Parts: sequence; C-alpha cells; structure tokens
Amino acid sequence: MKVFANGWRYMKLWPNHAVVGALPEAQIIPLTRLVSWMLPAAAVTNFGVQWFWLGTDHLPMIIMASMFLLLLPLQGYYWLGKRAYSELPLNLRGWYFELQSKLQVAGQDVRLPSHRPGPCYIDLALILRKALSELPPDQY
Repeated sequence: MKVFANGWRYMKLWPNHAVVGALPEAQIIPLTRLVSWMLPAAAVTNFGVQWFWLGTDHLPMIIMASMFLLLLPLQGYYWLGKRAYSELPLNLRGWYFELQSKLQVAGQDVRLPSHRPGPCYIDLALILRKALSELPPDQY
C-alpha cells in the first residue's frame, strides 16, 4: 500500500512544465489522472451493460471485468511509486546537482534527505518545483 501512496504523492509533486516534457512522467501522470477519473464510470457502465445482455448466468465474469476496469489506475500509481524512489541516472543527476547549486546561490536551502545516498526522482520533482518558482526561466 505504501507504493501506491508514494505514487500518489509523486504524481502531486511532479511539475507540469515543458522543461520535463521528455521524461515518461509527462505521459504517465496525465494518463493516470484521466483513467482515475474515467474508469469508475466505465466500470459501472460495463457492469450494467453486460448484466443486461448476458444476465446473471455470467455474473462472475461481469464482476471480474468491472473489477479489472476499477483497478487499472493502480498500475499507474504503482509505476509512479516505484519510480519515485529509484535513483536518478547520471544525466538527470547532473541536472539535479546543477539546479541545487543554482538554488543555493539564490539563497534557497535544498539538501537531500540524509537517509538516501543519492537523489531520487522525487527529489528531482521537489527541486524542479522550487526551481520553477524561484529561478528565472533561462536558468533551469
């Protein structure tokens, strides 16, 4: 359950900006938001339509198909939760430390949590949010 909560938190922290448009989060997060909003209604509609056409003889199959639709958004939260605390690759790590030094020059206190050896994607999301709000556009 903690992975899903981490995914939810990471989704809320990730900035919606063109500077991060090339990362997979720019596609996964909007899609996860969309299916979280749409699929409960689709599951109820699926249940009603199948029950109407197939009847109670196929009730276990109808319930399973509707449950599949209801649980589909959890895949997005799971992926985001796993990704949030995975270490950054070298190219993003360099960008993280560059943003960190620019923010420190600007007077912001940005430090990694002491229990992590290196920056993770959630740390990148936090520093990006801060950089987008504090730094001029030509510096990130």
